[in-house]
Amino acid sequence: MQIRQGVDIVSVERLEQVAKRHGERFLNRIFTAEERSYCETKRYKYEHYAARFAAKEAMMKAMEIRRKDRLRFREIEVRRRATGKPEISVSPESSKRFGLPKGARVELSMAHEREFAVSFVVLLLP
Repeated sequence: MQIRQGVDIVSVERLEQVAKRHGERFLNRIFTAEERSYCETKRYKYEHYAARFAAKEAMMKAMEIRRKDRLRFREIEVRRRATGKPEISVSPESSKRFGLPKGARVELSMAHEREFAVSFVVLLLP
């Protein structure tokens, strides 16, 4: 078994400024409809957006994807299990394109507060 990890931290204020400056275009390019629907219900929605952005970046690091490889942010989605624990999902097309084997397991941890959001991904490859 191979273990890979990725971590990322995002400034909530910076993400909020970018989202306000570029509006729907930015949010739709980065987040899935389900992610947006979840974040928009929150009082401090930009903390939740920032945590998801950090999770996507952390997952790319764990997958060892370079920016030039052109993985779209929306191809990685942060979901919530019934228990509330966050989980990460990569589209089947992207999994195949970047060589994620069947049976790969992803563990995700996210935290956020007023200034920063951080996400940590552990990728377990069979």
